[in-house]
Amino acid sequence: MRNAVFAAALCAATPLTADPVTVIVFDASGSMWNRLEGDLSRIEVARDVMGNYFVDRDPDAPYAIVAYGHNRRGDCGDIEVVTPMGRHIGAGQANRIVGLIPQGMTPLTDALRVARDQIPDTAEAADIVLITDGLETCGGDPCALAERFAAEGIALRAHVVGFGMAPGEVGALSCLPEQTGGLLLEATTGAELAAALAQVTSAEPVAVTVEMSLFATSAETGAQLGAADWQITGSDGALVAQAEKRDPFDVALPPGEYSVAATAPGHAGETVLTVMPDIVQRVAVPLTEDRPEASLEAPETAPAGGALEIGWSGPDADGDRITLASPGAAVGETLAVTLTRNGSPATLRLPDETGLFELRYEQYAPQRILATRPITLAATEASITPPGAVLPPGKRFEIAWTGPAGPKDEIVLAQPGSPDDARITATLTRWGSPAKLKAPDAAGTYELRYRVGASGRIIARAPVTVGATE
Repeated sequence: MRNAVFAAALCAATPLTADPVTVIVFDASGSMWNRLEGDLSRIEVARDVMGNYFVDRDPDAPYAIVAYGHNRRGDCGDIEVVTPMGRHIGAGQANRIVGLIPQGMTPLTDALRVARDQIPDTAEAADIVLITDGLETCGGDPCALAERFAAEGIALRAHVVGFGMAPGEVGALSCLPEQTGGLLLEATTGAELAAALAQVTSAEPVAVTVEMSLFATSAETGAQLGAADWQITGSDGALVAQAEKRDPFDVALPPGEYSVAATAPGHAGETVLTVMPDIVQRVAVPLTEDRPEASLEAPETAPAGGALEIGWSGPDADGDRITLASPGAAVGETLAVTLTRNGSPATLRLPDETGLFELRYEQYAPQRILATRPITLAATEASITPPGAVLPPGKRFEIAWTGPAGPKDEIVLAQPGSPDDARITATLTRWGSPAKLKAPDAAGTYELRYRVGASGRIIARAPVTVGATE
């Protein structure tokens, strides 16, 4: 009885420290009954090799065993932690492998996820060793999981041993070792499987990783750009980590030299990243603005308060616009605007202000200025030529005029001395010159006015007399 208790204690998992750990993920799916060497199946060869592996393994090196496909047919949830993480006597684990009866599916992605859960938080490094005779059959994405492994805060390597697989088939799982620094091995015999396990066991642990926090900034202004897509490659050009729409991108990397490429809306860039041991870094990655070409065609001077035709070229995306702004004004601070969807040339209604201004092609998404052109708005000149004779009351008459002819400009008849917005009658200048108005019924002296629609300012005046008809 005492000896039995002692043996049970030896087989039980012992407490772990911060030592490196290993998790074996063993394929016990139905295909493991396929023949491999003579009359022996894959599972028979693997049981023998794995038994020797556990017996010869250092009992002080902690490990766990996860198996799948050995309990139920057609069940993608058939995953079991056969041996939990700890230090174990090898003979007992060999017996556990012998007891696995292949019959089910190949949920290797979920099995790898279960294996990751076996790694204690105190582990300074870890190896996951997947031994499989086939690819995922349960819809999992091992490459997406490999990306998560690569971003772990510990030195986590995932190794793949393809056992009895078709030539080149194991390459579909190369993303696991490529993204984590593990090994991709093939075995078609028991001897090759034993050699592969020995190679994985003897591989040097990856250096402890360093926490990095990357964020995208504008190379022109230094302002942060928000969420970006990221790719990190090692000095050998191999992809180390990637992510989409992250701000910041937090990633753990072994010390070394890396190339970081990032893209944000309208921006892209690449920079060299040096990761040093024990130095947690927050790194700004400058991105250059990707600016579509745009141009503007307009005269150097235009009359204030008028309508200006502007030729333009540009991306013409939804919301893009042609604007007039004060020099140095921020994007969106406009004095006049028209959408590019209205075509080229664009007609812009100018404010009734004089001085130096700026025509712009403004992109809507992202909001920025693609092209500018200076323009001076000059004081508008106008004239009114009234009829030379006294007008009959209540009769229509014609007035010749010149002026900017803005969209809402008017020729107005009003009482002399009345406010600028007063009127007896009026007509829009868009109907051309001469303008036609109707004389008042009451005799007297009146005033003709050119009124700028953009501001209401009167820029020309002329008297006109209405008298009794003889």
